[in-house]
Amino acid sequence: MKGSKVKIRLLRYEDVLEMKNWGKHDDPLFKDYNFPSLNDDEVRSWYNYRSSRKDSRCFSVFDEENRMIGYINIRNIRKIMRTARLGIVFDPTVLNKGYGSDAIMTLLDYFFNDMKMNTLYLDVAKFNKRAIRCYEKCGFRVIRQYQAKHSDLKEETYNDESYVWRDEFFSIRNNIIYCRYYEMKVQKKII
Repeated sequence: MKGSKVKIRLLRYEDVLEMKNWGKHDDPLFKDYNFPSLNDDEVRSWYNYRSSRKDSRCFSVFDEENRMIGYINIRNIRKIMRTARLGIVFDPTVLNKGYGSDAIMTLLDYFFNDMKMNTLYLDVAKFNKRAIRCYEKCGFRVIRQYQAKHSDLKEETYNDESYVWRDEFFSIRNNIIYCRYYEMKVQKKII
């Protein structure tokens, strides 16, 4: 698949090795998006797990210089219902350059026309304003808001006074930090 700025193909093992070289998010809110530090055996297991699932398709995203800059996962594929969920992660060093929206638009064409699917869902943390703008630009709309346990946010980060906005995006109950998320969807346009 080819967009105006990106090329997308099925994920290969060597692509996952390249993900180990990606930059890292410094902001504690985005550390969940960093590719984990894995040895080669763990990378192989990571790749095998994701590429062997029957209800999932994993893709690599390449820029104009053929550098692997993103990973997209269409998971929970329900062929009868013609629905699935989207997961997407990019190298932090290439954010805000239009690669994400180009990759999603390219993938949506494949999803709706080649896979013959009708609805694609995703979940995004409410604090991830950049991603929300990208998804809206690609036609996704918020359908609900919910809270879930945040997997990696530490209480000391939550209590850091520099995060004055934290109550808009997080809550804490019984020493567990919950993040507010949006569920979004985009549907095939029937003309």
